[in-house]
Amino acid sequence: MNLTIEAQRQLRISELAKAAQVCGITKRNSLPVEVRELIANADTSKQPLKVDELKKVCVCCNTSEHAVSLLITETNNVTDAARRKLLDQQPNLILPGGELYPEKRAEACWRDCQQFLRIVIYGVACDCAEITDTTGMAALRLLYKEMKVPVPAMMYALAQMRKLTTLILEASGHLREIDCLNRAFDNLINALKPSDSLMPES
Repeated sequence: MNLTIEAQRQLRISELAKAAQVCGITKRNSLPVEVRELIANADTSKQPLKVDELKKVCVCCNTSEHAVSLLITETNNVTDAARRKLLDQQPNLILPGGELYPEKRAEACWRDCQQFLRIVIYGVACDCAEITDTTGMAALRLLYKEMKVPVPAMMYALAQMRKLTTLILEASGHLREIDCLNRAFDNLINALKPSDSLMPES
C-alpha cells in the first residue's frame, strides 16, 4: 500500500526522532567506565545526576561537586530567563504564524533547551567538553529541519543560557569549571548548526 506524502513525512519524523541523540559523553573512552555508566543511566532517564551519582563522578574526574550542584539547581531559572530574553527580542515567535506557534511547539523548544543544558552540565561534571554524539546530532539536525524548528532562535536562547551559567560559576568562585562549560556549549552549538555551516571546533 502506497503511503500518502504526509504519512511518509510522519514516518520519516518518527525514524529521525528515534535516531536523534545529543549526549556522546558515554563514548569518550578517556573517561572511566564507571563515569560513563553513571552518565548513561542519567541520560537514559533524561534526568540530572543524583546526589550520590554526582559525588562519584566529581571524585573520579576531579571536578567541583558544588559547582555542578549549583548549575543543576539553577537549571529551571536559567531556562526561564533565556526564554524571556528570547521572547523580548522576538515576540512574534509565539504569535499565530510564528515559528513557535502553537504553544506546544514553544514548549517542545524550551524542553529541548533544558535538556541541552542538562548534557552541558554532565560535561562540566566529567570535565569533558566533547559532549555531543556526531551521528545522533546529524539525525537531530534533520529532524529540526523537517519540523521547521527555528534553530537560530534556539541558538540565541542557548547563548543566553551560556551567559547566565557562566555568571553563576563566576559569582560562586568556580572559575576552573567555566572553561569546560564554555567549550561544552561551543561543542553543542557547533553540532546544532546545519551541516553546510559547521565550523572546526577550537
